[in-house]
Amino acid sequence: MSGVKSVPADYSRSRLTARTRWRAGRQGRCDAGAGIGTGHYARKLHRGLSAALGELRSVFIAEHAALIDRVHAEAARIVTEYDQRGEHVPAALARFGGWVSQWRTEVTACQQRGRALAACADHELAHYEAAYAREVGRRRRGRPPESPSGERPSEAALDEVWTGEPDWMLEGAPVLRALKILEQRIGPAAGRAERGTP
Repeated sequence: MSGVKSVPADYSRSRLTARTRWRAGRQGRCDAGAGIGTGHYARKLHRGLSAALGELRSVFIAEHAALIDRVHAEAARIVTEYDQRGEHVPAALARFGGWVSQWRTEVTACQQRGRALAACADHELAHYEAAYAREVGRRRRGRPPESPSGERPSEAALDEVWTGEPDWMLEGAPVLRALKILEQRIGPAAGRAERGTP
């Protein structure tokens, strides 16, 4: 059976290591010789990538919990001041806007890391498939190698969490209302999105 190690262990950098490329090629040759379809490797790689992306997001949220807590607390304060008391608190609004910008910057960096992991998984699968096709061609004695069919892991794994707006955790009525107030007072670039990513 084809063996695929976990993505977190293999993709400690945002590029494939020589060892990972070598291992993928060796596995492609072995699987072609054993008659194992390429979908097996692709599915296991996809599961590993999904686990890595889930772990990446969980660790990110845990590490930045204090920042998102500040965003939510300041949003509640802004909504109370503007909507219930009719008071203007520009300092609090500016502070809230700064924290939202910081949060979105951090999320964007995390999303880029996730996309890099997916690209690494794609490259690994490409090395595997190329070796698989070469081995099939060699065994067929000069006849053109069949094109291996395998699902591309990054296409299935990268949903809007990784490709959409960096608005993770910016949900809930107080935050959305505070973003709207920020947009009205400062401009669309500040509030930008009145929706959150779950």
